[in-house]
Amino acid sequence: MLTPFPSSAPALSGGSTADQVLLFGGYDVWSNGSSASAGLHWAQNGLNNDGFVVRLSLSNGAERYQGSRRLYTTDIFRAAIMPGWRFKAGEFELKLFAGADFEHHNLTPDDPASKWRGAHAGLRVAAEAWAQPIPELMLTTSFYATTIAAGYGFRAAAGWRLIDAFWVGPEFSGSRDEFSRQTRLGFHLTGLVSGPLEWSAAMGYVSDSFGRTGSYARLAAQMRP
Repeated sequence: MLTPFPSSAPALSGGSTADQVLLFGGYDVWSNGSSASAGLHWAQNGLNNDGFVVRLSLSNGAERYQGSRRLYTTDIFRAAIMPGWRFKAGEFELKLFAGADFEHHNLTPDDPASKWRGAHAGLRVAAEAWAQPIPELMLTTSFYATTIAAGYGFRAAAGWRLIDAFWVGPEFSGSRDEFSRQTRLGFHLTGLVSGPLEWSAAMGYVSDSFGRTGSYARLAAQMRP
């Protein structure tokens, strides 16, 4: 499952360019698991300006696998803190991050012999890009990689601006580590502003390397405090 990030859309562009903090959170559910996430993004020179940034992200989720005799569940807590840099040129924006990564796995039934039981620390890198080649079209992509279980993931999406209120379009994402692979194909709605909150949502089809297929849904919000 992809580690949570705020929407790649320029954050609440109606606010002051001097705002330095963005809070984000969301919930992701699919046929065999779910995850809740939250985090904070801090920009030294303001959220809409180039410069030094720091991203803190937290998530807690569960993934299930039905064996021939019983159900196996892995509860996973994840945390990462990554300094980085934001670059912007015209309608193109790029953020690059690198920092510390942490995971804690709780297995049910417990397996004391598993090397992935308990706490693990590592390094994580990430990148996010946003482009608006014409006012009505957005393109975005993100990528991460971690030394924990040799994991990595990506997301790519395109969106068309509707009634000058939000973006809607297709998305494609995938993730892989030592345990499994997962692929998703669906549709997203991004950038719907309601009061201080900016909402995004997605739903679609998911498959994994265990031969399981089903659906997924995601709801997220971000705000400047």
